Amino acid sequence: MPTLRIRAAALAVAAASTAAWGQEVFDACEVFTPADAEKALGTPATAEPFSTNPKVKRPKVVPNCTYNGTKEGKPVAATALFRFGKTEADAQKAFDDARMQFQTKPILISGAEAFWAGKTGQMNLRKGRTWITVSVGSEKLNERDWNDAKKLAEALARKF
Repeated sequence: MPTLRIRAAALAVAAASTAAWGQEVFDACEVFTPADAEKALGTPATAEPFSTNPKVKRPKVVPNCTYNGTKEGKPVAATALFRFGKTEADAQKAFDDARMQFQTKPILISGAEAFWAGKTGQMNLRKGRTWITVSVGSEKLNERDWNDAKKLAEALARKF
């Protein structure tokens, strides 16, 4: 049940973000760059292709970006998902609801709010009406390091 509430809150923020964007263009990979991913992963990283079908156009709004690499012979990835609330209050409420669902304590990041969700291996950061969820490391959730995710979240927060 808690997972359903988190998903519902995330969907509400995502739905609000689409309305807020209107005809604007947003590409997460323009904010979360390969240099950011390589610094977070500690290894060269390449972006996941948008589509293998050349006839498929990239949409105007691309809220997530993932870079993949290999470290010590194991696959690693860095992902950032951007969500935008219609208002700062909407984003704040959805963010607070998610934090309560994970029952975590806040993490200090200058100029933003953040928390680590150990169950999902993700760092959540909110600044204004922008909510960013980042993950760094292995596919295995328990092998992800929150410090690496925090460094990436701090780098992305400075861009807003």
